[in-house]
Amino acid sequence: MVKFRTTVDKNGRIYIAKPLRQSCIANTIEILPNAKAAVIYEAGTRIDDILSSLRVIMADLRNRARQEAEQDR
Repeated sequence: MVKFRTTVDKNGRIYIAKPLRQSCIANTIEILPNAKAAVIYEAGTRIDDILSSLRVIMADLRNRARQEAEQDR
């Protein structure tokens, strides 16, 4: 899974990388944030579909965490 890094500009705006913008087939996205993370999805996407995608992302994050823990040993 690809990871993108961006910064917040002096006006508090973020830049969404071109590959992410191009992968979205809709002109409208929704962003659901909390204090530590955010979910970006096409407006109108079914919640079950978002949850399915999040399960894939969570599995990848668990794998990365496991690899980091093994490297720290």
